[in-house]
Amino acid sequence: MKQIILILALFTFNFILSQKKDSKNETKIADRYQTTQPQDQSVPPPPRVTFPAQFPDGNKAFLKKIDQNINKENVKTLGKNLSTEIILKIDQQGNVLNISTYGKNENFNKEVKIAATKSTQNIIWTAGKNNQGEKVIDIVKIPYRFKNL
Repeated sequence: MKQIILILALFTFNFILSQKKDSKNETKIADRYQTTQPQDQSVPPPPRVTFPAQFPDGNKAFLKKIDQNINKENVKTLGKNLSTEIILKIDQQGNVLNISTYGKNENFNKEVKIAATKSTQNIIWTAGKNNQGEKVIDIVKIPYRFKNL
C-alpha cells in the first residue's frame, strides 16, 4: 500500500513540475515569435478624424429623410421595435462611397439600406477633417430605430 501511494505521489509531483516547465517554454516561444516579426513602417496609421463627416443639415435630418424614404409596407410585418446601425463611408469631397447596415433583422437591414441610398442620392456631405483641418475619408456610424405602430 505504501508503494502505491509513493508511486502516485511521484507521478503527481512529476506532472505538476512538467506543467510549470511547459508554461515557461510557451512564453519563451511567444516572446521569440513576437520579437522576430518586423513592423511595417511604410503603412501609415489611419487618420484621426477630429471633425466627423455630416449630412448637410445634420445627421438627425438624415435619419428623418430615411424615415420618409423607407417602405413602411415592407417593414410592417417585420416586428414592432426594429433597429440597425447604418455605416457610411464618406470621401474627402463629401461623396458617399459605401453604405452598410448591421442589425439582427436582415430584411429590415435591406430596407434601411435602400432608404439610405435614396436619401444620399445627389447629396454632398460635409467631409470629415483631421487635426490640421485637412479633409479625410471618414466612416460614419449612425444607429437607426423604427417603431411599427
